[in-house]
Amino acid sequence: MTYTLLIDDKGKNTVTLPASLQTSGQTAVAFGSLLVPCRIVSSSALTDCVIITSDIARRLSIPFAANIHVFLTAEAVHLGPLVGILTAGFTKSLHRPVGSRSFFFAKLLAQEKQVGGFAFLFGTSHIDWENGMVNGYFYTERGWERHIVPLPTVIYNRLPNRRIENDETFQTITETLQTAYGIPVFNGHFFNKWEIYRRLASHPEAQPYLPTTAAHITWQTVEQFLARHTEAYVKPADGSLGRGIYHLTKKNNVYECRFRDEQGETKTALFPTAMALWHHLLANAPLHRYVIQQAVPLMTVNGRPTDFRVHTNKNEYGQWQVSAIAAKIAGRQSITTHMNSGGIVKTLEEIFPDTVQRETVLTRLHHAALTLSRCLDETSETLIGEIGFDLGVDKQGRIWMFEANSKPGRSIFKHPGLKEADERTALLPLAYAVHLSKTALTEPEALWP
Repeated sequence: MTYTLLIDDKGKNTVTLPASLQTSGQTAVAFGSLLVPCRIVSSSALTDCVIITSDIARRLSIPFAANIHVFLTAEAVHLGPLVGILTAGFTKSLHRPVGSRSFFFAKLLAQEKQVGGFAFLFGTSHIDWENGMVNGYFYTERGWERHIVPLPTVIYNRLPNRRIENDETFQTITETLQTAYGIPVFNGHFFNKWEIYRRLASHPEAQPYLPTTAAHITWQTVEQFLARHTEAYVKPADGSLGRGIYHLTKKNNVYECRFRDEQGETKTALFPTAMALWHHLLANAPLHRYVIQQAVPLMTVNGRPTDFRVHTNKNEYGQWQVSAIAAKIAGRQSITTHMNSGGIVKTLEEIFPDTVQRETVLTRLHHAALTLSRCLDETSETLIGEIGFDLGVDKQGRIWMFEANSKPGRSIFKHPGLKEADERTALLPLAYAVHLSKTALTEPEALWP
């Protein structure tokens, strides 16, 4: 449960807890990485609030009163949690601290009232290593504010792209926060398509959802795939937003390659042999960083191929749940369903007016997404709190997984019918952060066995 944190201007060095919180000789109070000795007392007059004296609030650098969680360890009462959201691309504007992404983060941070605790946005340059403090961005009823607070209890990684994530400075800093300070970081890395495929292919429960996929593409690979499947996709292992994808087919011994040029136009090239096609791909794409994947004959809406974006999140109990589902319908002549290729988003109610049919597809998508989430979790050495899946349903009703993203895009939520899902996907990372904070403080062996 959450408690209202009240700050008392009269007393000194005291934390007063409801009697329902059974203390056992704790002699300190903590907020984030800061811990200060104090007097801990219980009061039967309190039920849903915690009172701290103003000197404690100052020493802990608590920025303002809020709804909080209370975690008890042998030596301290922990207030919070204090959740840091790590990103990059900060501007000098307090009104739009991360430019166009400020609105997304404002929606995310606004959920802290409902979840409880404190959440803030920060970059690596905002850390004061000498004093163990962070000058973070908080989103309040008054808008964005800066407050200096301790290092957080847990970190949610929202670095915007792979280039920044792979920067040696960012890697060193996140490693230091985890190892030297013991701060758990979740969704620490973008997924690599080939690595994800290899991990899932080793898990019996995930195998039925995987289209045949291969790396290290040669002309023989292209020939074998098209002989076996007729259609295939070649795509970057570290790509996103549908960029750099090639659609390959073989018809009447002619090899066809469709792709988007630099102007966004769909182009078609024909080749007499798989080797000629492979040489064409080699000239346009660094194939050592690409994968080739079996194409699946997808269900269609108004004659256009359709797949599904399914978001899963861990909740306040650390359990996976489906938080959003939407259909993505391919644009005319498009080789993918991505919105930047002319794709459009629809709710399941819009494309399945028949309730029975809708519930059947919904149940299958739910089961597949939750199974794949658990399989990825079990085969991962890092903490994962959310995943965005691109799942397809073929004409026989079988579910296929095309992609899994650890930092899923938000463009589907522009659809007015997905407002609740949008709010849910913003709330759940903070709810999982509360769970992770509690686990890190009270059962650290569960995170780092």
